[in-house]
Amino acid sequence: MLAFDGADHALIEDAEIILEGERIVALGPRSERPVDRVEDFGRALIAPGFIDCNALADVDTTILGFSGPSPRGAKSVSRTYAQSRARDVLTPQQQLASARFALSQLLLSGITTALPVTSLLFRRWAEGFDEFAAVAALAEELGIRLVLGPSYRSAVNVTESDGRTGQVVREDEGRSGLAEAIRFAERCETFGPLVSGLLVPSTIETCSDDLLLGTAQAARSLGVPFRLHCCQSLVEAEIVWKRTGRTSIGHLRELGLLDERALLPHAVELGGPDRDPLLVEDDIAALEGTGATIVHCPLVIGRGGRRLDSFASFRERGIRIALGTDTAPPDMLMNLQMGLAMARTIDGPLATPADLYRAATIEAAAAIGRSDLGRLAPGAPADIVVWDLSSPAVQPVFDPLASLFLMPPGGRARDVFVAGRRSVENGRLTGGLAPDAAEIEAIARALLDSFAERHPENRPWQTLFPPAFTQGSAGRPAA
Repeated sequence: MLAFDGADHALIEDAEIILEGERIVALGPRSERPVDRVEDFGRALIAPGFIDCNALADVDTTILGFSGPSPRGAKSVSRTYAQSRARDVLTPQQQLASARFALSQLLLSGITTALPVTSLLFRRWAEGFDEFAAVAALAEELGIRLVLGPSYRSAVNVTESDGRTGQVVREDEGRSGLAEAIRFAERCETFGPLVSGLLVPSTIETCSDDLLLGTAQAARSLGVPFRLHCCQSLVEAEIVWKRTGRTSIGHLRELGLLDERALLPHAVELGGPDRDPLLVEDDIAALEGTGATIVHCPLVIGRGGRRLDSFASFRERGIRIALGTDTAPPDMLMNLQMGLAMARTIDGPLATPADLYRAATIEAAAAIGRSDLGRLAPGAPADIVVWDLSSPAVQPVFDPLASLFLMPPGGRARDVFVAGRRSVENGRLTGGLAPDAAEIEAIARALLDSFAERHPENRPWQTLFPPAFTQGSAGRPAA
C-alpha cells in the first residue's frame, strides 16, 4: 500500500486499510482488528486515486494530425464563420454522451478527481451553465469527484483572408460567461458532495484583461481555483506580446494573477514569441514563490514534438507541477510514463517516478486546495485505486510504483473507490452506462464533418488530416 506518512507517500507491505462510510479510519500492516467485512485483493498495489487537473471530457480532436503534417491552419476558423455562422456542432445530448464517455475512461485509469476540459472549437462561443449542470450530475451517476465550471472567453482567434491571425472580440460574451461561471460555482453544493467549483477562462490571448481580473477577484471571493491555458502556442505568444509588450507569464504577473489559486496549462512556450532565453528565465523566476501551479500534460505535448523544459528544474525552483490528461486516451498511466521518459531526455536521473507520481496526487491536491485528497491517511476521503500486480503482463514486480510506470499500454485499474463507493469493480464501471462505440463514432463524425464550414477555404477534414498511408490499390486483382 502507498500510505501517506504526514509528509510523503510511503510503502507498507502486507497492508490493510479500513473504511467507514466515505472515509479512511485506519491503515497499516495487516492486523486482527474486528471489521464488518474483509476483502483481500491479493498481490496488488492499493494507492490513492489520481487527480487530473486538465481532464479530457469530450471526444478528443487534438489527435487529428497525429498521422503526419497537416496544412498550416488546419484547425483555423474563418472570420465569417466566427462572426455570423458559428454554432454548437453537437446537441446537448451528444455533449453529455461525450462527457460520460470521457469521464468513464478517466475512472478506469484510476482517476478519482477530474477537472474537465473540452474543446471550444465546436461551440457557438463557449460553454454554459446548463451543459455543466448536466455534467455535474455525472459525478453521482459514475462515482467520480469533479472540480468544474463552464469555460468562457471574450475573443476567438480567426484566420484572415490574407492568412494572418486575427480575433473576433465580444466583451459581452466574456462578461456573461463569467457571470454564468460564478453562478455555477455558487450553486455547486446543490450538485452533491462530489462536486466543487472551478473558474475556467479559456486561454490568455482570448480573454481581456478585465475578464482575467474579474476571474481572479471572483476566485478569491468564492474560494475556488481558476485554470487558464497559457504558454501553449506561438500564436498565443504573438498575440499577447503584440497587445501588451509582455510574455504571457509576465503579463499575468503584471495583472497580479500569479497566486495559489492559479492552475496554468502548459508552460511549453516561455519567453515570448522569440523564446528569448533571458525572458524565459524571467518567466520562470516570476513563477517562483507564487504558489501558482503548472499543469503538465505530457501525452498531448509529446505527441506534438514539444516538452516541458524542464520538469526537474521547475520542481527544484519550488514551482508546483500537477498533471493532466487533456487528450485521448484519457489515461493517467500513459501520461506518467510519457512524462518520465520526456523529462529524462533533459533531466536524466533527476526525473524520478516518485516526483511524477506526486504531481498526479499530493501536488495536484494542493493545487486545488484539497490537502485531504491524493493520499491514503486516516480521516481522508476513501478515494482509492487497486492495481493488480499478479498479471503476467506486469512481471517482474521489484518495486510496486515502478510497476505502474512499466505497465503495458491500456493497463486499467482493477478497482476504484471514490468517497468509499466502489466506482470500478474488476475493471468494469459500477455506475451508469458508458456510450457504446457506435454512438461515439457518430459524435466524432459530426465533429469531423464540421471542419469544412469553419475552414477559410471550406476544405473537408480528409484533406486537412490525411492518413499515414494514402489509399492505394495493393491487393486488387490485375485488370
